[in-house]
Amino acid sequence: MSHEPGAVLKPLVKLGRDPADCWTWLANVDVGGVASKQFGGKRMPARRWMWAQLFGPIPDGLVVTTACGSKTCVNPHHLRACTQADACRASVNTSLLPADVIDIKRAKKDAGPNTARVLADKHGCSPQTIRDIWKRRSWSRAKPNYGPRKNPTGSPAPVAAANPPP
Repeated sequence: MSHEPGAVLKPLVKLGRDPADCWTWLANVDVGGVASKQFGGKRMPARRWMWAQLFGPIPDGLVVTTACGSKTCVNPHHLRACTQADACRASVNTSLLPADVIDIKRAKKDAGPNTARVLADKHGCSPQTIRDIWKRRSWSRAKPNYGPRKNPTGSPAPVAAANPPP
């Protein structure tokens, strides 16, 4: 099935009932779950193909991502062209910064029944993500900085000399 510019999209996309719903890509989906399209002898993400069909060429240095976060959505109202850095910052998987995780870990000691939900709302993630951080299933390496290391006597650890004596 060849898809030239101006071809009908209906066999490729399942439209939602509401215009704000996702348009689910029905054709090929790669192993990562991303909708893909063969066009001009080249495989590309379906959202890039959809953008190019509707809005023209994608400017150099930009990627096409979805505001909804779905890997198979090609609704033009959900598509946006942005830099790779902006796409990563907006991604569901990268909404937390190390400082946020440290804040979440410190809140665990005073946690009540709604603490995970309150922290999730504050940091833009799910309560399950908060619980995973508390149980060290994710972000296990983020540690708070308590200042310089101290030796057992309580004084700061000595700094090693650059040139030790012979």
